[in-house]
Amino acid sequence: MSAIIQQIQQWALEAGAAHACSINRSQLKTFGHVRDSCAANACGHYGRCWTCPPDLGELEALTAELQSFPGGVVIQNITALEDSWDFEGMVAAGHAHNQMMRELRRRLTAEHPASDFLVLGCGGCGYCETCTCPDAPCRAPEHALASVEGYGLDVKMLVESCGLSYINGQNTVSFVGAVLMR
Repeated sequence: MSAIIQQIQQWALEAGAAHACSINRSQLKTFGHVRDSCAANACGHYGRCWTCPPDLGELEALTAELQSFPGGVVIQNITALEDSWDFEGMVAAGHAHNQMMRELRRRLTAEHPASDFLVLGCGGCGYCETCTCPDAPCRAPEHALASVEGYGLDVKMLVESCGLSYINGQNTVSFVGAVLMR
């Protein structure tokens, strides 16, 4: 497994990630307050995206799923913004981060078809311009991407458990994803 972990780290860094740290199961701690933040719906995806709460699943089931993975890699992207009000830059950075996570999943499943991976991105899936939730099934399940937060993981605590900073300087935005494997 460590060879695949190293490969994931290498691919993430080659794709432009700022950091790619190996993690173990003990770092995958879920919290109800993180899911409560999702329910506040600041992003507008709650109940409107198949890979976001509440449609993603109950926290207890997601916690059990996370704990079934012995480890993986936390991937952090740090993007410079024009200024602290550069909302378009933030959105573009989030989309780029999730696209990198999708590409990592594609490469992993192509190269290691017998392995089981869980790839998590940031925020809502964002693959489709408009999600079909709750009216019709996901139209692109092979591209759908749940988030670290949707699984109840505290992003700040997760990156700090890797020795990384959650805040990475003025006029930057940081996004975090994870690749877990068993």
